[in-house]
Amino acid sequence: MSDNNDTKLALFLMGWNYETGSKALLRRTAEHVATTEYTQNMRGHIFCPECCAPLYRSPHDREYDASGRRAFYVHGRAHQPECSLRVRRAEGRRFLNEEQARQAIEDDELVVVSSFLSDRPVVVAGEQRVYDGPHVEDQHGETTEVAIGRHNGESFRLPSRITTVRGICRNFDRNYYKYYVMPGMNSAVQLKDLLIDIATVRETCAVPRLYFGTVARSYTFPPRHQNGETMFQYPRNNSGEYVDFCIKTTTQSSREHGIDDGSVERIVLVYGVVEVNGIGLCIRNPGWGEFALLPERYEALLR
Repeated sequence: MSDNNDTKLALFLMGWNYETGSKALLRRTAEHVATTEYTQNMRGHIFCPECCAPLYRSPHDREYDASGRRAFYVHGRAHQPECSLRVRRAEGRRFLNEEQARQAIEDDELVVVSSFLSDRPVVVAGEQRVYDGPHVEDQHGETTEVAIGRHNGESFRLPSRITTVRGICRNFDRNYYKYYVMPGMNSAVQLKDLLIDIATVRETCAVPRLYFGTVARSYTFPPRHQNGETMFQYPRNNSGEYVDFCIKTTTQSSREHGIDDGSVERIVLVYGVVEVNGIGLCIRNPGWGEFALLPERYEALLR
């Protein structure tokens, strides 16, 4: 079995051992290293962000191989656990039993999202232009029935979270290969496969999904400037029915999320349904926890 070469990051932790080490400890403490950040002293100490098996960079001492391909991460042959970064799973990850699924949650491999936070958390210190509240925004959700069993879609009762897109964007490199069960879904899918590029969207969708797009401009409407739009880069010559794509929300909410005229070329993640907006498409009035500006240091993962 050959790698699908979809491993953009490796976990680097000196002294950690695949056969005896704690995977939870590795995921929690390891440095996330892109192929361009790799140094030769990391050889023998890098691991897969999904299965934690040892990786190596090919080639380990040059940026390009003899064929001109950019260096990439590959799984070693000594350990071959089930891993979608070696062989892509057709329908997400399935679990043998409820105990295995709960262990994946405890090991921070799996997140069951019951909903996204709709209202802004209360800030005691008064109004702020950009929200800089507590970093822990997740709340415990109800125990949820989720059909992610290997045998005929068997359902398990699992603990869920009420979360925010902002929370997903924070430590985005750690979340990128994590499995999520989104509201209404019955499959555990890696975040990297859940994300839909807005530039590829050609029609409305009544099912809420997680999208990302590059900001083209952000502006408000006179006279009171209470409402605004964040327009995304969107191909006009796409032979489709629609010519642009935007988020429609209040000016205050956009600014609280750090989105304004200075956000051009930045990436925004947004969760919602896609509707018609004149001659274009939009996600209308997302909840407070349903959109966020991706920190610049993670943008290379989506470029």
